[in-house]
Amino acid sequence: MIDPFGRRITYLRVSVTDRCDLRCVYCMGEDMHFLPKADILSLE
Repeated sequence: MIDPFGRRITYLRVSVTDRCDLRCVYCMGEDMHFLPKADILSLE
C-alpha cells in the first residue's frame, strides 16, 4: 500500500483501547462515555 505522499506502508499497528485521543467522530461520538478504569482490561 502507498500513502498519498508516495511512501510505501509496510506495517499496520492496531491498539485496542477505549482511550483514543484523536477525537474523530468514529472514536468520540457525541454520546461517547469512557469505561471506568476498573472495567478496562489490563496488559496482564
